[in-house]
Amino acid sequence: MKRIALVTTRDCDAAGLWQVMERLSRRGPLRLGLFSLEPGLTDSQMRLMEGLAATGATTSAVASVTADCLHDLDAELVIVQCDPAIGGPRRREQDLRRDLSRHSARPVWIMNGHTGPPASVTALIDPDRDDSTDPALAAEILRVSFTLARALDVPLDILNVWYFLEEGLLRSRRIRMPEQEITERRRRAAWIAQSYFARLVARLPPDLAWRRLAHVQGPVLDAAVANLPEDTLVVAGSEGRDGWAARLRPNLAEDLCDRRRIGVVIVRRPDDASQRSSDHTGPDTGPSDGTDQSDTEGPNRQRNLA
Repeated sequence: MKRIALVTTRDCDAAGLWQVMERLSRRGPLRLGLFSLEPGLTDSQMRLMEGLAATGATTSAVASVTADCLHDLDAELVIVQCDPAIGGPRRREQDLRRDLSRHSARPVWIMNGHTGPPASVTALIDPDRDDSTDPALAAEILRVSFTLARALDVPLDILNVWYFLEEGLLRSRRIRMPEQEITERRRRAAWIAQSYFARLVARLPPDLAWRRLAHVQGPVLDAAVANLPEDTLVVAGSEGRDGWAARLRPNLAEDLCDRRRIGVVIVRRPDDASQRSSDHTGPDTGPSDGTDQSDTEGPNRQRNLA
């Protein structure tokens, strides 16, 4: 990722942002556009620009930026540094974050508290209580996660979430399904999710590597995600719901930003129509253990897709 758009607040953490940009520039000079929410550049923003220019980056600056002009930037990544206040981010930054998560065509990195380089990247593939994962969105999450992990030179972890939505109904007094049958159905749901993930990864570049893979029964925002370290960078999908639809059912990535003071990269579904025709059904082959949660670990694990 060489074309970066950086959106900052009045008192940006110049030191932390410079460390991130320095890490991203190790594979080549950056083209960086600084967008300030203020009428002019502050001293900290000026120091950041000077430091980045010294690394060989091509820099430019725009003041009094609005969300509308950020939707279709000529950038591979938009980085937004939120300025946290007591009880959460200020309203203006919060509105900007929500607008970008719903309308930006580029991945948006929300520096939600931690502004230095992350220690790892975590790809969160979560259908958000839907029956199946959107294949185009899941593939984009993995692509962005792998690209960021390689650019930042940090390990990649993958959290693949699956749901067994009818479990509560099957345990209700009205049905009272035997526990053995419920367990068997849960294993079947886990197997389908793992098989589907294997099929999804098989369509990606063969050099996709990860450190740890976990298949977890959802929902996870209050459990598995809560246990993630604050210095990890979570890449999550946004369904693009807006208005009352977003109020009734918040977009997953936005909900994650509200719940955790953690860096989040918001990824939207790509518009390429050819990617929309992918089959949503599970493959014929896949992992056979069918457990509720399975972890696959190993240093620099790599899938051979040949």
